[in-house]
Amino acid sequence: MPRMPTRPLAFDRAMHAVLDACRYATTPAGLFVAVHQALKPHVPVDRWCAMTLDPATSLPTGGVHENGFSVAGGERVLRLEYGGPADVNTLADLARSKAHVNTLSAATHGHVETSARFREVLAPEGLRHELRAVYRDQHGAWAAMVLLRAPDREDFDPREVELVAAINEPLTRALRRLLLLAEMHTRAEPGAPGLVLLEPATAAEARSELQVRHASPIALQWLDQIDDSSAGPLPYALYSLALRAAREGHAVTRIRARSGRWLTAHAEAALAAGPGISLILQPSRPHEIAQILAGAYGLTTREAEVARLVAAGCTNEEIAKLLFVSRYTVEDHLKKSYEKLDVRSRSELVSRLFFDQYVPRTKQEIALDGTGWFM
Repeated sequence: MPRMPTRPLAFDRAMHAVLDACRYATTPAGLFVAVHQALKPHVPVDRWCAMTLDPATSLPTGGVHENGFSVAGGERVLRLEYGGPADVNTLADLARSKAHVNTLSAATHGHVETSARFREVLAPEGLRHELRAVYRDQHGAWAAMVLLRAPDREDFDPREVELVAAINEPLTRALRRLLLLAEMHTRAEPGAPGLVLLEPATAAEARSELQVRHASPIALQWLDQIDDSSAGPLPYALYSLALRAAREGHAVTRIRARSGRWLTAHAEAALAAGPGISLILQPSRPHEIAQILAGAYGLTTREAEVARLVAAGCTNEEIAKLLFVSRYTVEDHLKKSYEKLDVRSRSELVSRLFFDQYVPRTKQEIALDGTGWFM
């Protein structure tokens, strides 16, 4: 029987370095820098940048840009990405694609000169090769990374592309955890996230495999709201979630509270601090961008949701299926949204949303909450 091919040892070393970077990072910017340093020996570049994305729209909400384009070049990239006719290999396209990682060369079938981004930014700044990656999970796109090389280097090869794609799960998991923890430390009112730290039980404690080492006051309030029989120190649903995280590294579930409100629980093996599980409880809530759209532009709830899905790159047919309405209803909502936002096309709508709502918040360095939206 033929032996299955194995990945090179260098690939495994790179993945271990990325996992360590994800484990010890304390901020999204620090995470991006650490991951880049972990990849650098295996995917060398001349310049790079990375950014957080709003999972509701795939629009940037901040990031690390000082090692990427010049200030003028970065502004031009944003204008090309969100302010005019769509270029190739956009972040929105990658967020919705199966691969979620691609080179500019592959996207243009080797004719990079056909890309406006190449002609107007990369070439003038002494760059030729570009690799873009969007990192996402079941909730949406959380981050993007852009790697750049000068003309005297080789283009990114398939193994490099594979490695950049392979870090999707640890990177999105780490970023999601950092956003949740940041929100937990920033917000103290009821409705904020709560933290429970679990550790393996001692031999003398036969009731369960895990015991609670710490529970924040907010976490205790949420635990009291869960109508479920107990398994050890926690409700059965959460204890099962923690055991799955101990086995798989990470697990998430939604639980209905006594009040009728839904809670989202994230459990993660706390490998950096020794054996144990961190459990974060927070209210489940929709992305807040629809509320922002409704309040800022006078859109109805459905018009705002259609506009959000347009920003995420969905076609009218896809929006109709997601909202369980006809394509003609979607077109009618879009027409009314265009009138209220004073725009004439989908690209102008996305541009208006990005430059009116995202850019000012990014410049003010407003922190992100656990949904990826600005606090």
